[in-house]
Formats: sequence, C-alpha cells, structure tokens
Amino acid sequence: MSDNKMSDTAGFFAGKTLLITGATGYLGKVLLERILWQLPQVRRIVLLMRPHCASDRQAAVSVRADAIFGSSIFNRLRVRHDEQFYAFLREKVFAVAGDLSSPDLGLAPRRLEMLGSDVHFIINLAAEVNFREPLDSAVSSNTQGPHHLLKFATRFRNPILLHVSTAYVSGLRTGAIPEQPLQPDVSAFDLMGFANGEPLRTEHEIALAQRLGESVERESQTRAARDEFRQSAIAQLRSARITCADPLDDAAEQNRRRWVCHRLSKEGLSRARGFGWIDTYSFTKALGEQLLVKSANGVPIVILRPSVVESTLQQPEPGWIEGFRMSSPVLFGYGQGVLPDFPAKRDAVIDIIPADFVVSALLASLTVAPRGSNPKVFQVASGWENPIVWRQLMDYTRDYFRQLPLCGDSGPIVPHDWSYPSSRSFDSWAGRRRLMLRMAHAVSERFDFLPFVARQKDKLAVQQMNHKRLESINRLYAGYCGLDCQFQTDNTRQLFRSLPSEDQRDFFFDPTAIDWPAFFREIQLPGVRRHVLEKAKPKSCNLVVQPAVRFVPEVSR
Repeated sequence: MSDNKMSDTAGFFAGKTLLITGATGYLGKVLLERILWQLPQVRRIVLLMRPHCASDRQAAVSVRADAIFGSSIFNRLRVRHDEQFYAFLREKVFAVAGDLSSPDLGLAPRRLEMLGSDVHFIINLAAEVNFREPLDSAVSSNTQGPHHLLKFATRFRNPILLHVSTAYVSGLRTGAIPEQPLQPDVSAFDLMGFANGEPLRTEHEIALAQRLGESVERESQTRAARDEFRQSAIAQLRSARITCADPLDDAAEQNRRRWVCHRLSKEGLSRARGFGWIDTYSFTKALGEQLLVKSANGVPIVILRPSVVESTLQQPEPGWIEGFRMSSPVLFGYGQGVLPDFPAKRDAVIDIIPADFVVSALLASLTVAPRGSNPKVFQVASGWENPIVWRQLMDYTRDYFRQLPLCGDSGPIVPHDWSYPSSRSFDSWAGRRRLMLRMAHAVSERFDFLPFVARQKDKLAVQQMNHKRLESINRLYAGYCGLDCQFQTDNTRQLFRSLPSEDQRDFFFDPTAIDWPAFFREIQLPGVRRHVLEKAKPKSCNLVVQPAVRFVPEVSR
C-alpha cells in the first residue's frame, strides 16, 4: 500500500474509534499491532481492561497496557516510529478500567456516556479460554460478557459489534458445519437428532451457573469444610515447622479455593457434555452466541468463528507466537520425546488457521456488517478448502525434528512414529504408568537414606509431573482430536473475493494458499522455538540445546 493512497479498507476505518476487549491475549496483540501498522488513520483505539488493583484502577490498567506494548510483536512499529513510538501510542491508544462481566461494563456513568458517544466499532476478543474453566466464571465472561457489550451498543448509537467466538460452538456435530447463527435454546444434541432428557434454555443455564457458584462457595465456607481444608493443609506442611498461624491459614485457603474451582469445573463439563458440547469453553461460547441472536434488537452484529489459531504466516513476521498453545504442547512434547504416543485419529482433519488470517478476516468483515436482524457469521478455517489431517501434520513434525533435533541428556532426540492408539488404549497405558510412578515414589520415600535412591528422587518427581501434564493435554484435546466435521467457509470466501485486489494483498486470508509442509517446517515450529523455547532458556544456551531434564510443555492460557 503506497504512503499517499489509502486502500478501501483503510479508508473505511479512517477517523473511527474502536473499542477492543481482550487485547492482552495472543490474538488481541496480533489485532492491535495490525491496526496500528496498517490502519494508523483510525482516530482512537480504546482498550477495555480489567484492573488487577482496586485502589487505583486507571493506574492498574495503564501498567497492563504498557506490558502489552513491551511485546516483540510491535518491533516493526518501533522501527517505523523510532523515538516517537510511545508518543504515537499515546495519541492512538487509550486504556479504560472496566469489567466485561459487569453491567454497564463496570464503568462510571460519566465514563460510560463519553465512551458510548465516541465508539463506532466494538471488537470482543475477551474470553475465558480454559477448556475446563469453573462454570460460573466461564458463563460470566463467555456468555454474559458479549451480552453486556450488546446492551452497551443498544443504549447508544448502535455501533457495529464484532464478537470473536470459536468454530467449535458446533460441539460434537459431524459433517459440514454451516456459517449460520446458532438458534437460541437449541443444543448440539438437538441439531444432531439425539434425544436429550433436558431441554436447553439459554437464560436458565446462565442462572443455574450463578446459583451453582454461590452454592459451592457457601458449602466451602461451612465449619466442617474449613476443618477439612485445614487438616489437609497441616498434612501438607507437616515436614516444615509452623511458627505462626499465617502459613497454615494461607494453605487452608488455597485448598478451599482449589476445591471450589474443581467442583465448578466438574459442573461445567457435566452441563456441556449433557447437551452435546466438548467442554465448558465451547459450551459457554455457544450460549454467548445464542444470547446475542436472541437480544440483537437491530444492532449490526458480526460473529467470527476461528478454528485452531496458530502462529502468524506473514504479518508482522512469519511464525510469531506467544506461549505454548493449541498444537504446540503436543508437537514439542513429541519432539522432546516425552509424548511417545497420542490418541488422535490418524486421518481426521485438524483445522488450523494462522493468526494473521483471523485478524485480516476480522477487519474485512467489519466493512460488510449486516443491517438486518440476524448476525452475519464468518468461519475462518482451512479444513473446508485446504484440509490437513493428523497423519500429515505429524509427518511434517517428525521431518522437522529429525533435521533439527532437540537435545536431551543423552544427545539429540530422535522422535519415533506414533501408533495413534484409541482413547481407551491410551487411557489404559496412562493409568498403568501413573500407578508405576506412584509405587516408585512410595519406595523412594521409604528408602531415601540410600544415596542411589536419593539421586533418583528428583528425576522421579519430574517424571510424575510430566505424566500429569501428559494426561492433562490428553483431557484437554481428546475431544477435538477425533472430530469428523468440516467448517464451511462460503461466507468468508465470498468476503475475500469481494475485496479490491490491493486489499486482498494487504488483508490476506485465503486458506487455499497455505503450503502446509512449508508452514510447519519453516514457520510454525521454528516460530515456537524462537519465540517460546528461546525465551525460556538461559541466554548462553544454543537454540537446539535443551536442559538435561526434559519437561512436557505446559499449555499456555
């Protein structure tokens, strides 16, 4: 794009104000960088952020905003603006302390009025992305959050609302998944033709989640429960001297909170699976969509449904990513030799889309927001037009790690082919392995006075932690690994084709152009190595050298 001529998309956003939630997340950073890079003609970007400090809310969100712009994703903007980088940010970006889960977004009336009179576009990326989030907090963020933004839009001049959902609101459905709004009070099982004893009622699920949260919290505060948490804490602290009540009280409170979280997480999974969704995340995101459809009231709404969002393909650089997310824990666990097998379906499609494609489609979709009563849905996915299956993905990953191996305590790690066991076979193996490690731990505790046993205790602790993470990865991803569905992308394809040629180049999101072998061998895997592994190691380490003790990667949130 030339400096003296704006593209159609850039012209559309010129002079406009955007309200963005979820800017601290991975996709939020990619979006924010792109707007500042390609759409500097915007008037203002307002970041609605939850403060972590109650005493000075505005100062707290300013600190959080500063942390965003410390990311390496903004490097090309730093080069462009040089010493004026922070002056440019102060001119364009304004952080506001608020809470998406609260009515009126947690804003004072005067601030709410000022914001409402100024905003043209609302982009909601905020979400609780933990697949097993406690039900009440997942509903508060993923279901009620979008509705609070809709009420904000309705109250003022109906700015365009774009809600980033997920393609997996389809739940356990198979076959072609259409780009259509979810109808309220319709479960995934309903759409699959399965009889379900309990009908889905969107508002009822919201109220139920709130009641469950309050009920479990009250139960955790009873004297009997508190005594139990305290006894557990005493057992945990038995090996250390307790000189005052504070450490014991703190440990007991941590046990209480973990118990509440665990109970509400189980409730979330139970409600989700009872209606045909994989987990609490996809369930509450689906409820959020249903609530938007039910309450649209003339507000122009765009629902964007990405599939599995991976590293960037082109912008701001090939392979930019933040943390171990999506496929990375599986692929690098395999490369490190600590994920010897996995219950994925060999020929099942794994639907992957680069993060910059999602951002390009998001910005383009705002230019064609609907003016009718129904939201417009765009599924940003690759499986419909350019599918890749697990067998191919792991072949590319094996080739990469054999050419550029990670190193362990015995030298380069040579990954072996997976057998793709069934979930039942994998669970059986994991159970036997867990039992064996527990027995080994019991023996080491009893005979740790022997020098050889003492030396093995640390390695055994790492093996137990690795196995726990391995089982966690399996629980998180098992429901997604064997899905037999294809997300239709006809609306998204038509949107791309409708763009002028200059905008197709600058806001590129055509999945048919992705060369999957090159993407994984040259972009995705090197990107994780560069942006995640390299940051986690001492400066003196060579890129391919790993610590002598190998860890299963922990999933980033």
